[in-house]
Amino acid sequence: MNTTLWIMQGLLSAFFIMPGFGKITGSKEKHISDGHLKSSDSIIPIRMLGILELSGCIGIIFPWLTGIVPILTPVTAVCFCIIMAAGMIVHAKKREYKMFPLLTLIFILSAVVAYFRFTD
Repeated sequence: MNTTLWIMQGLLSAFFIMPGFGKITGSKEKHISDGHLKSSDSIIPIRMLGILELSGCIGIIFPWLTGIVPILTPVTAVCFCIIMAAGMIVHAKKREYKMFPLLTLIFILSAVVAYFRFTD
């Protein structure tokens, strides 16, 4: 089971790297054209989410790997669940239902990692 959890943690980290990086480096105009923002909205929440996602990429792997404050790994997985639930709400409000299968899968992977790493 440990190997399966490590694979899940790696997948979660890999999944959040690109969107996190894109949220930090993308211009406001890019986010507006992608439909993430309205022209009157601030870019700060998008940037903060990107920072949290990239921090999560580290937090899902390194605390458990190094044994330094390993509780941070399941806490990060719970935070990923929260991000995915919020993403589902945002996409539902925008009527973008094609994202739901991916968001649900990431939510489930995060929940499984959280559950089993909390019980270890």
